[in-house]
This record gives sequence, C-alpha cells and structure tokens, in this order.
Amino acid sequence: MKHKLWNKVVGITTKVGTVLVASALGVTFSAVPATAATDTNLSDFNNSVEDSAASQVRGGAVKTIGNQAVASASDASEDAMPDNSSQKLPDKVSSAIPDNAMVVSKDLATTADGQIKNIETGAPVTDPKLVGTADQQPDPLTKTNGMRFIPVEAGKVKEAVAANGGDVQASTASSNASASKATTTGTVRNAALQNNQYGAYWGSYNGTQAFFERGGNLFAQQAKGVVDVSEHQGYINWDAAKNSGVEGAIIRVAFGWGNRLDYQAARNVNECKRLGIPFGVYFYSYAYDYDTATQEGFDAVNKLRQLGINPGDLSYPVYYDLENWSWTGHTPPTNPWVYDSMVSTWYWCLQHFGYNNLSVYSYTYYLNTALNTGNIRSKTRWVASYGARTNFGYSTNDRGWQYADNGWVNGIGNVDLNAFGNRTYQSSVGIVTFPNQEMVGVCGVVAGPHRNVEYQWMAYNLSTNTWKAIAWWQDSNCAEWRDNAGDYWLHLDVRDKQTHNSIGNQTLPTHYKLNASINGIYLGWQGDQMLLGAASNDSQGKYVIKLYDENAQRWFTAFYSQWALWRPYHGRFWARYELYTSDGRFVDTRTYNFSV
Repeated sequence: MKHKLWNKVVGITTKVGTVLVASALGVTFSAVPATAATDTNLSDFNNSVEDSAASQVRGGAVKTIGNQAVASASDASEDAMPDNSSQKLPDKVSSAIPDNAMVVSKDLATTADGQIKNIETGAPVTDPKLVGTADQQPDPLTKTNGMRFIPVEAGKVKEAVAANGGDVQASTASSNASASKATTTGTVRNAALQNNQYGAYWGSYNGTQAFFERGGNLFAQQAKGVVDVSEHQGYINWDAAKNSGVEGAIIRVAFGWGNRLDYQAARNVNECKRLGIPFGVYFYSYAYDYDTATQEGFDAVNKLRQLGINPGDLSYPVYYDLENWSWTGHTPPTNPWVYDSMVSTWYWCLQHFGYNNLSVYSYTYYLNTALNTGNIRSKTRWVASYGARTNFGYSTNDRGWQYADNGWVNGIGNVDLNAFGNRTYQSSVGIVTFPNQEMVGVCGVVAGPHRNVEYQWMAYNLSTNTWKAIAWWQDSNCAEWRDNAGDYWLHLDVRDKQTHNSIGNQTLPTHYKLNASINGIYLGWQGDQMLLGAASNDSQGKYVIKLYDENAQRWFTAFYSQWALWRPYHGRFWARYELYTSDGRFVDTRTYNFSV
C-alpha cells in the first residue's frame, strides 16, 4: 500500500541539481558527475579509427534492436545520395534543375520559385499526393515512401552524380502524364542500432548506456534507443518492438494545419501508454509566416486533446518539425527571422494550454541556414544527421540525434533510429518535500517506466555531522521525516526490488522547518489570578509557558499545558510561550512583557 502522501506526488516530475555528499561516520553517498571515470576508455579512439572498431566497446555487450547484422562504414554505398546514405544517387540530373534547387527526395527537387520537378527528367510533378494542391498540404512522407530524407542542395547532388560517372546536364523530357509522377518506391537497407554507416555507435559511459560519435566523442550518456514513427510504418506490433529493444518513440500526430490526424497516431499513442514506452510527438510544419504558425500551434493543441495526450503523459517533447518543405504554389521562408517569429508564436500557443515540454526538430544544414537564430538553436533538442556526428552545437543538456534513416526493427520494419540522452549526467530520481505541523513528508519521483522499486531515505545533519536513517528499504515512495529544525542533506536511494540494482539516487540540501507556529497568545485577569494561554495550528502540539522575573533576573516557574493560572505579585515580568511537536521537538515561541 502506498503512503498517504502518494496521491500528492503522482504525475509530478522534478529535476533537481546533483549535489556531491561528503562522508560521515563511515557512510558515503555520492551522485556521479559527468567527469567520473568512464566504462569506455576514450583514449583508445581517435578520428582516424576504423569504423569496425566502433563496435568494440569496453565493459559489456553492444546494444542492438532485434536480430540484425552490424552495418559498418564499408556498407555505405559509394553512389548514395549526399546526407542520405540509404538513398541511391540518380543516374543523371536534368539541366532544368538549378544548383540552388533543394533535392527533397531521391526523385524530386524544389526550385526557388516553388516548382517541384523530377530530378532526372526535369518535368514538373503535379501528383497531388506528392505535392498537394494550392489549398491542401501533402503528407510530407509520401514522396519518400514513409522514410525521412534530409533535403540537400542540387549542386551537391550533381557533384556526387558527376563523381560517380553520371550525367548532370541531361536533356529535359517533355511534360506528360507519366513524367509528372515521381517514383515513391525506395529500397532501405537493414542497419543495426549500435551504429550508423559512418561509425556513430552505442557503448557505455558513467555506468550508463551511451551513444558516441565516430572517434569516441560522447554524444549522450543515459541514452535510450528511440524510433520515430508514422502511419507509413503501418500497424506496428509494439510488444515485439519493445522486446527487440525499443526504449522510446516519437510519434507523428499531423502535418500543417486543418488536416487529418496521422492514421496511426491514436493507436501508437495508446500502445505506448499500455506498454509503458516513453514517448513524445511531432508536428510537421508547412507554415510560412506568423499567421500560419499560429494556426499550426492551435491546431496542435486541438489534436493533442483529441488524442487524450496530457502534458504529463509526455516523456519526450512536443516537436515542431521544421524542414524545407515542398507544396505546390507555396514556398518556405528563407529569412531566419521569419522562422524565429513562427517558432515563438507556435511555442506560445502550446504553452498557453500547459504544454511546456517543447522543442524544434530539424537537420543540420537547415539549422545553419534558414533557421540560424539564437532563439531557434536554443530550442532545438532533436537533430537529424546521417553521418559521423551531428555538427550541431546543442545548448541543452538533453538532446536527440536521428542518426540513421535505414533501420529495421522487429514489429515495425523500416524505421528511423535515434539516440536520446544527456550530455552531462542527470539523475533520474527526484525529491519532493511536504512540510506539515508534525513532520516533513518526503517523496521520491522516479523518471521512466520503473514498476518494482524500493526506496531508502537518509538525512545528514550539518550541525552535528551525523547521519540518521529516515526509512530503510521500503515499497512506499514516501516517508515521514521527523527531526529538529536545521540544515541537512536529504538523500534518497532507489533500487530494483528483485535484483537490488540501483536505479538512481538524489541528494537535496534542505532546511528542515515544520509548517507549525503559534498563531495567538493570551494574558488576562481571572479574578485575582492571571490566565495565560497560547494557540497554534498544530492540533497535536504540546505547550510550555514560562515566566521570568525581570527584577530577580531568573526564570521562576513553568506550566506544561496550553493554559495556566498564576497568582501574580508586584514586579515586571516576561511570559514565554513555547510550542513543541507531540513527540517533544521544539517548533516555535512567542514572548510578552508586562507589569503587575
């Protein structure tokens, strides 16, 4: 049975800074800093390391999802599309595709004036399923067969095609019905979760699962393997996905504004809730100014409510997916300050309704160009980069890297792979305190889908330099802390009940003070005697009333009750009213000077 304070902390998430705790009386507690000794010897790696060595992680097994073969750098095709290693280069590029056009799929390019053309033929593409209509935005994943694609400049693609012996000045084909539809069927190569084709890999750091750039640079510790999904993954078997090692999901909800929900959004959300899979959501943007971003913001709130997603349900943020989109008759912004205004208004719309865990998602090139403002960069916590590193300077501790677009996971099939974690160690355990009149209630909050856990509480008195056990290992996440006023380190350990493996710990500097006080005193004549009394907000409190003779300079009597009768004599006196807890700990005092 949970402690009576449990209902007060359900759904609360806290992030408390890590405090190092000194030892006393032979007991030592510590929170692990990011600079602690690692399980992976980073000096064994350098930027020239062979990619095959990336999987040789010290101190344990390499993380995988499903039964998959390891993909190494040698697996990356020489004729792969730049920045999109799973997509094959075209054999030729039409002369009608200018260098400043953006290639938005393996078949399509968008010109600066908003025209969408077939890369090889140069023919305009008009299929509304791919490019939408003037009034209707298309599903952005249709043109890439449900997989992510990082837009890349056509000039860069031409250089790769030419280097591969292809034709970059192909003649323009006539516009006809067959040429106006791009091919949407692509091939996706299986990839293990532990690395991408460029050597980014899974390992361990600070005793936690971690993800590294090629060469051993830490991207994130306390890292989780996360997939991002949409209706294009079809009917997902989430039980199989979880059993294969999926530790989180980012679920597409919708695109643009005024459009339908993703066909699988409701089911994906409900399945993640059922299985305890941490999840976040994303909305693909087609906004091009302040007004359309506002529409997307309010539309996002409506759809979150429609799906029954409350702010407390989200382990990962609500992401605003900003990319160089293609939509017939419209063009995306190119001025960073237009995007800056759009992001701010979208944030305001969601925060107004309590959705405060927000982030921007994009890819490195776009973040360094059209999205390059301090405001947007500071809000970006998820970045796509299918290379050896993200080449993006995160300003937040928590971060996500979409490092592969060619994963294969049991129960899902083709899917994007992501690593989400923290640059510096962040305790997964939080502490909440609730002082009342007799004690301080302490409750632990554990992040993540932990079910069978035990809690142990200790307090270190900074005045006496001593430890005290508040509660030994117990099932309840809450305990009653009864102590004297003062300054303490409050320490919580959490472990798995069956294995006794540590889940985490937290230490909080705390000033112990009860929520009890004397709220009234009384002194008055009752016949030839004087009645003294006190009142407080502690119904269980105990009282002591003391009298001091100012002329004799001594305390001369004391009454151990809330009310007392005293027969006075001439002189000048002080009355002292003291409040104690029911078990005798001092709480509060009041004094009153009077003459008789």
